[in-house]
Amino acid sequence: METDNKNMPLTLSVSNTGSEARRLRSIKSARTLSILVLIGGVIAAIGGLALRAPGGYGLGAAPGAESDSGLQSFSSLFGQQVALDGQGLYRRDSVSSAAQERAQDLVTLIFAVPLLAAGFAFSGRSGYGGRLMLSGALGYFAYCYGMMSVGSTYNEFFLLYVALFSMSLFGMALSMYSIDVDGLAKSCDGRYPRRSAIALCIGLALFLGLAWVGRIVQALLSGEGTPMVIDAASTLFVQAFDLGILVPAALISAFWLLRKDKRGYMVATVLMVKGAAEGLAVA
Repeated sequence: METDNKNMPLTLSVSNTGSEARRLRSIKSARTLSILVLIGGVIAAIGGLALRAPGGYGLGAAPGAESDSGLQSFSSLFGQQVALDGQGLYRRDSVSSAAQERAQDLVTLIFAVPLLAAGFAFSGRSGYGGRLMLSGALGYFAYCYGMMSVGSTYNEFFLLYVALFSMSLFGMALSMYSIDVDGLAKSCDGRYPRRSAIALCIGLALFLGLAWVGRIVQALLSGEGTPMVIDAASTLFVQAFDLGILVPAALISAFWLLRKDKRGYMVATVLMVKGAAEGLAVA
């Protein structure tokens, strides 16, 4: 028994050393992926903003009859007449969707890319701020290009969207794994704006939940069946991402912070960094 007690500190030390080594390997892999995401994100954003030829780039022009406004249009699966953008990568998307996609590209270029670059730079230092920033920035790219992969009408950048979604998703997971939640909780003790973070998380969950569920239920009760926000899509993919990922993540973060669970400090912070970038795109 005495021998076991003497060996216990050594065993714990070896275990801690092994955990730290795994965290270091994880952040190294996450930083490598973030470089690829950074390059791919710049290409995708510039392509969406700058490539505006009506004929497209290899796939041809968007099909459909000419509308009175000169824009091509088609009747959606739900009987709505939808005007197509008709230019560049988003020529097959509706005018509304293309406007949102180009706004997303602009925010990616002027805010998310610098945020990711800063996260890459600071994550190489000691401390938790850089890794949290990197995780949040990669979370933005994962969310953004996950939706682009399944929501944008097929275009020449489809494989790039999927690659960005995959790399940023695994990069975010690796970056978050590299964070010592026990150490983070100790460093946050007494300094973390816990009440403000809880309020923001609950506000985000309520805003998205009530906005999307309200519109869907309203359409069902009114007999229309299909919300107008579906536009040219075949299903509500944006709402699926928000209700299936963001709302639960925000509620779980708020619950953990209320209980002062150490996981809440990490998840809530990553969510707020991601939300800041996504909020600009929505605006």
